[in-house]
Amino acid sequence: MAESISFEYREDSDVVLLTVNEQVSRTEFRNPFMDSCNLLREKSGAAYFIDLTKDFTIDREDSEWVTQHFIPLVKRSCAGRIVLILPENDPRRDKIEEAFGSLIGFFFASDYEGAIKVLNDVDLKELDNGLKIAGKTKKQWKDHFSYVWFKYSIFPIAIAIIVLLGFGIFNKSQNDVIVLSFGFFELDETYMEEVLKNEEFKVPYFPQAIVVMPNQEGKKPTEYGNESASAYFMTTPDILVSDGVTYGYYYQSFGVYPDSYEKIMNGLSEEAKKHVEPVYMSASEAEEYIRKYNAWAGKGDPDIDSAFAEAGDSVKAMIGLRIKDEAAIKKLGYRTGWTKSDSSLIFSMYAKCLDREKAEKAMIAILNSAF
Repeated sequence: MAESISFEYREDSDVVLLTVNEQVSRTEFRNPFMDSCNLLREKSGAAYFIDLTKDFTIDREDSEWVTQHFIPLVKRSCAGRIVLILPENDPRRDKIEEAFGSLIGFFFASDYEGAIKVLNDVDLKELDNGLKIAGKTKKQWKDHFSYVWFKYSIFPIAIAIIVLLGFGIFNKSQNDVIVLSFGFFELDETYMEEVLKNEEFKVPYFPQAIVVMPNQEGKKPTEYGNESASAYFMTTPDILVSDGVTYGYYYQSFGVYPDSYEKIMNGLSEEAKKHVEPVYMSASEAEEYIRKYNAWAGKGDPDIDSAFAEAGDSVKAMIGLRIKDEAAIKKLGYRTGWTKSDSSLIFSMYAKCLDREKAEKAMIAILNSAF
């Protein structure tokens, strides 16, 4: 007997296919959708096909779940090659297009063969006519830069990603705030969004990138994680959130604003102060992170990397605030991928923060709300 909703990876076409075979609701409906996204992350770079050809409807609660939880999960799980399989004249197309409208690079097809054709057309267009910067396509810049964001202040590939994904959404009003999360975790931003809206931020935004750095758990980096993080940095976020494994590799992105961090600490409740601690780091430690990464990734020159690490300034500066309480981390919507490593969260202001007062207000609200 066929499952109500099934999913599989088709290696020949590099596609994760989710198929709805019959109408179900709640857990039976939601779990396969979430599990298919997990598979999609494992098959980094694969396209995502959702076969909705069977006639079915979903109730209001499941529809809200799709909008509020599933679609953000899809955004974090794939590179924007998403095909929804529906008959051409299916009346559900309009509602589905409205729900999926926030996804960049999603398409319709009438059947599986049509979806493959759409996928091939998209891939060929990107290969042959893709955006070029200084004579290179996005893929060529990706191959060239790989993980050298340590050494560059301008990332052509990040610019390419921003243009390709249409990040016009970041042209926001002065009341808005951007909280960028990057590390080996997933985020459901629903709670923090409510917290910041209560602080009169009209359109808080929570971009996120799954980034994997050297670790003792054998976790592998995703193909697009680092490029996505670089792209999001180009949007000039206000607040950065990372984990205890990842943050050190992004040292230069964290703002050294002792006055602001003191102001934030003073604005915390007594309960929050019990759980929030300062984070310090030096330039020599940052170089050591680079040396460790290069050794892990088989890049760089060990002698040169060690020399830089030894020559770096050892004076430590405060770069953010850390919380370790697991209940608080979950309350804020973070679900770590680490099982043995440091899953604490580090909150900081971006080194190029344009409005420190706004960032201070947002960080105080977020940290207080966690306890």
